[in-house]
Amino acid sequence: MKKLSFGLFAFLSLSACWEEEEETTEMVVRPVRATEISDLSSLHDRYFVGTARAAREVSLAFRVPGNVVGVDVQVGDLVANGDVVAVLDPAPYQAEVDRLSAELESAQATFENAKLQTDRQRSLVEKEVAAQATLDRFIAGETSAQAAINSVQGALDRATLDLTYTSLEAPFDGRVVAKYIEDFEEVAAQTPVLRILDAEHIEVVIDVPERYIALIPHIEDITVTFDALGDVVLSAEISEIGSEASATTRTFPVTLIMQQPENSLVLPGMAGRVRGKPKEGHEPFDAIMVPASAIFVPEGETDPHVWVFDASSETVKAQKVALGTPRSQGVAVSDGLEFGDVVVTAGANSLREGQKVSLLSEETE
Repeated sequence: MKKLSFGLFAFLSLSACWEEEEETTEMVVRPVRATEISDLSSLHDRYFVGTARAAREVSLAFRVPGNVVGVDVQVGDLVANGDVVAVLDPAPYQAEVDRLSAELESAQATFENAKLQTDRQRSLVEKEVAAQATLDRFIAGETSAQAAINSVQGALDRATLDLTYTSLEAPFDGRVVAKYIEDFEEVAAQTPVLRILDAEHIEVVIDVPERYIALIPHIEDITVTFDALGDVVLSAEISEIGSEASATTRTFPVTLIMQQPENSLVLPGMAGRVRGKPKEGHEPFDAIMVPASAIFVPEGETDPHVWVFDASSETVKAQKVALGTPRSQGVAVSDGLEFGDVVVTAGANSLREGQKVSLLSEETE
């Protein structure tokens, strides 16, 4: 009787463990990536906030050290490509060029003399009046004189280049936005002197949600407004679309470029609002689109499904859908989904009905 009671107790204990293990397994919450089905037709009714920056900007510095004898511009001045904006005292560099030029003339004279002596000795050797060893010494002297010319010429070329570096020129048409030194200061090489921004073009960078990024090339009539400029409306063009989404926001950087307005000035750091309209005849804005990775076919069925997330229970439900035409933005869904549904976009084949999940990233505007 005791043996039977012990066996029954052991069986009940194992059963309880199995039930506890099964219950624990069912409660495992799986993280999934999902996206909210948005009404893309609203894209042209909304705006994106971006920050202005210069299309081109550069900090100018002398490549050689020296004493500044002139900074010919002030902050706010417009400069043209090639304009001289600052000058170092060229006297030390000009003196070095003059010294090396004279040294080069001396080296050339030495070479000419060595060449004449070599030619004379060669003639004597041919007449068997002088020894070959003597000629060899003169040839060596001529070679050494030529090497001296090459060395001085290289130093002169470098000194001439350094002399040109005493004049600092604007690399493009722009506006001076910072001045770091004053006249008569002694500066080291590569010390920033001026900062110049492109005076004609300005860029605005906006962050576009993942669900919109494939539609951006189909947007036209893009305009940008800045609160600081009042009702000034600027036309812009897309210059670059980022190829990698932010790991935290799942948005893509899109860069737009525009001309500076005539009677106003857009400065780097200004906040702008960007709007655009879909190109005529481009229909995906009115369709429900899902990524191809969200679609799966359950075992034993033939119809395509997607997993829809239920926020109240934090579980997923398989939803049958009717598919339309595949497009660059994903696959169109003609029936089965509504705007606002949250659809799992990764790992669809490894979920089960009613499974509890947590969202890795929910796209919100």
